[in-house]
Amino acid sequence: MTQSPKVSVCVATYNQGRYLSQALHSILGQTLQDFEIIVSDDASTDDTPAIMAQVRDSRLRYVRQGRNMGIAENRNRCLVMARGQYIAWLDSDDIYHPAMLAVQSAVLDQHPNVGLVHGAYEVIDSEGRRLPDWPLPFAQDVIEPGKAAFRELVLSNYVNGTTVMVRRDCHERVGPYAAELGKSSEDWEMWLRIALHADLAYTAAPIAQYRQHSSSSSVATRHSGERLRCDIRAVRRLFRQQWALIPDAAAVQRQAAAALAAKALIYAGDAYTLGQRLTALTAALQGLRLFPALLGSQHSWLLLLSILCGDEYAHYQHSKAMLGQLYSQLSGARYGERIRKLALFNPEWEQVLQAIARTIQQVVPQDASILIVDKYDPTLLHLSGRKGWHFPDRRLLPNVHPRNSELAIQHLEQLRARGAAYLVFPSAAFWWLDYYTEFRQHLEFSAQRIWSDEQCIIYHLDAACQYFDPQSIK
Repeated sequence: MTQSPKVSVCVATYNQGRYLSQALHSILGQTLQDFEIIVSDDASTDDTPAIMAQVRDSRLRYVRQGRNMGIAENRNRCLVMARGQYIAWLDSDDIYHPAMLAVQSAVLDQHPNVGLVHGAYEVIDSEGRRLPDWPLPFAQDVIEPGKAAFRELVLSNYVNGTTVMVRRDCHERVGPYAAELGKSSEDWEMWLRIALHADLAYTAAPIAQYRQHSSSSSVATRHSGERLRCDIRAVRRLFRQQWALIPDAAAVQRQAAAALAAKALIYAGDAYTLGQRLTALTAALQGLRLFPALLGSQHSWLLLLSILCGDEYAHYQHSKAMLGQLYSQLSGARYGERIRKLALFNPEWEQVLQAIARTIQQVVPQDASILIVDKYDPTLLHLSGRKGWHFPDRRLLPNVHPRNSELAIQHLEQLRARGAAYLVFPSAAFWWLDYYTEFRQHLEFSAQRIWSDEQCIIYHLDAACQYFDPQSIK
């Protein structure tokens, strides 16, 4: 009988043929070679079968489902086939660093109380270029007691599935992925169940690359609101089925409800910036239902009114106030810190914004239309009294950041054709000019920088304009 491998690497894939070969070769190139690869294809309609036919390795098993079953059932098919002592999960559009399996399996070898280990990662785009790092949960290696990890994890999923390795007996103990949740959150709910039975470990050195691209399932479910709905179902299922295992379950459930309400308000703001006011209203109402104590605040009713009236600045201010109220329930948790930063009134930054607004009023004509690289914060447009657009305008370019300089240039020209005459970079957005180098070169060629100081840079989108000397009004 063939000896079982140390690690089963499970790849549950659907229509990711463009990236699948690179993902598989990142497994084959591991420093630890005692593994098997299980690829479960959920009836892909792209070139996935042809890609798989090109990969030759005796450790690879490929199965193609006769019909699309969904991500949870596809993961469960992987579990049924897995023979390894440990089970690692790789999304088919992501990439392992060469030491991933060695590093994570060593943690499980050395710490028998740990049931799941996850780790740091880098973010890349569709072409494999590095994107700015996302916030990571820890700065160093950590072992979290399971119940303590559960209290944090139930508020927000900080475990990146592509960095996960789980003891096989943990998966057997907690049962299969929950197919009834829908298109998302099945992995988060699984990690939560594991945390109720074992400790969690984290490795701080990056061990994988997580790909952020427009065709990923995570992007689709976030934009459609399906992720929020699945998160709500996951939390409700968890407390319904695992109540007896959760210490201080009633208090933890209240915190989890506050976290879901915060996610609903954040999604409402996201939908608003996309011009989807009905979706924003629905999400805001969902937040109030999730945490009814918010109904006692005038901000809740003013938030709903601001959405109905299309008052972006009022919506932004009342949303921040409500997030601040939810922070009072989440204080002390890591997710609470994220909410605090969203709700925080920062006097120093407010002074910077006021100074930038005064600069805009001095150098930009009152009737001119402007673009502001502000990540959809309407404060500068409001304070400066100028009409214009956020850049990017999410109604035309839905992602927060363009994929590359070419898209940024196209978007700029699209808005210039609509009447945008000035482009403003607050200091918090100066990184654009370093990251999008061709975009910066395009600006220097086709526009004139009329203001530049430590607080902001302003371009007149007219090559004939002369440079404005800041000293002339100081």
